[in-house]
Amino acid sequence: MKTQALKYFFILLVINLLSAKGYSQQADNRIFNDTTVKVSEIGTNTIRSDFAPAMVGDSLYFTSYSDKVMGKTDSKLRKKAYYDLYRAGLDGSGNTTSNRQPIEEFVTKYHDGPVVWSARTGELFVTQSENLEATPFVQTWRADTVRLRITIARQVKGKWDSVTDFPYNNPAYSVGHPAITVTGDTLIFSSDKPGGYGQTDLYCTIRKNGVWGAPVNLGPEINTSGKDEFPFIYNDPQEGMNLIFSSTGRGGAGGLDLYYTKFPVGKGSPVIHCEAPLNTTSDDFAMIIRSNTDYGYFTSNRPGKGDDDIYKFTFTRIDRSFIRELFVLDSKTHHPVAGAKLFSCDKKEYLGDNMGKTPIPGFDRDCEIKAIAFGYYDKATVLKPRVSRNLKLVRDTIWMDPVMKKPIVLHNIYYDFDKWDILPESATELDQLVSYMKENPTYKVELSSHTDSRGSHQYNDKLSQRRAESAVNYVVSHGIDASRITAKGYGETKPVNKCTNGKRCTPAEYRQNRRTEIVVTGVARAEDVIQTKGNYSQERKK
Repeated sequence: MKTQALKYFFILLVINLLSAKGYSQQADNRIFNDTTVKVSEIGTNTIRSDFAPAMVGDSLYFTSYSDKVMGKTDSKLRKKAYYDLYRAGLDGSGNTTSNRQPIEEFVTKYHDGPVVWSARTGELFVTQSENLEATPFVQTWRADTVRLRITIARQVKGKWDSVTDFPYNNPAYSVGHPAITVTGDTLIFSSDKPGGYGQTDLYCTIRKNGVWGAPVNLGPEINTSGKDEFPFIYNDPQEGMNLIFSSTGRGGAGGLDLYYTKFPVGKGSPVIHCEAPLNTTSDDFAMIIRSNTDYGYFTSNRPGKGDDDIYKFTFTRIDRSFIRELFVLDSKTHHPVAGAKLFSCDKKEYLGDNMGKTPIPGFDRDCEIKAIAFGYYDKATVLKPRVSRNLKLVRDTIWMDPVMKKPIVLHNIYYDFDKWDILPESATELDQLVSYMKENPTYKVELSSHTDSRGSHQYNDKLSQRRAESAVNYVVSHGIDASRITAKGYGETKPVNKCTNGKRCTPAEYRQNRRTEIVVTGVARAEDVIQTKGNYSQERKK
């Protein structure tokens, strides 16, 4: 099993490389999320079994019995009736525009179908019964005694020709129900070969330099103790590449039920059960979705015209978009935290305005938001989905805790050698302090400057004090009351590492000690504060 696991890991890695186009690794994909689904029969169904639709160019291919035997009794059908391939034309909306027509190249003494077509390579992968064991009048997808194989055909002068055998066919077991990626080099199929997890399992093989690699079982994330069959690879424009398949082993609504999951399949990938009207208490299987459209087809033996019928379904995406407004507030003062950076579950960064408000896209699932702001501890919050899908605007609050009585390092505060003037590149950092103090008008702070251990104590004390006073003067000149900020130079007395006198250190270690910090030292009485907050409360009411 270890060898099989390693093979599976390798094949998934290769699939990622070969089929990365259009692939999205989302943890909770939903092809039919926020959609309405409508189901209707297609016009070519008969009183017998019609199943396994496939898109080949602008035509719909499917498997059925010949018109010549359609009205015969079951006993006569058992003697000489085989499934054949048929086609029907389609319009731009996916409706059939012609009567069904047999594909003469696949009117054989075998059962023909299901099929899948690779537009990239021009190949038609066809399921056929093994020629020595073909039994008339059997529903091949239900029969355990009929062995299946895959053949590969190409069109030559408008006819399917140049037929070759899939290299992993074996008369001892079935190999059928092919599915192909858009790149034409990754094939999924169903087989009851020994060593699987159930009655039939799904396998994957990759073609490299024209040679199909050894098939690998897709593993217990997909396969069950029942039948896992009829795979299809669908590239959803929003969710990326998905594997659709049918299974009897997942306790669904009926016998065979329709499921899908992201592809390549990863450990823990959710396998999603399609809801009604796609799944019923009957067998529902062999789903395909036409690329870049809002419709597809599947087979069901629910009450209809015949034993199995092909159904068209359309899915219309419902506009569930909404905006979530986040207000980032100080947990002590309830004032807004201006300019907070928010990192969302969509892997994007959002910036709050001066009123602490940040609009972000809405998510109908739990979404973790991380808020980062000057003078505050980082805050991670999980936002819950909206309580009603009718809401177009949802407001939430993130409460951030101010850093009290602990130093906050102001990065990128530089001075020329033996100077204390504020350089232009340092002003941006001090502007954050100005904004912080304006948004928190009751806070009092100490701004301190520190040096490394080189030079005398007296010199470093004076230099650090002058640098601290220079930074404070800059802040005061930008509208902050002088009574709220104190300058303090600590010289070399508070190193953050072991670089004290007599110790040899690297330039980076010396640099760590040459820093400027602020500490929130207390809260002033509101009536003593010259700077006032403004009309934040009016903004919140809007």
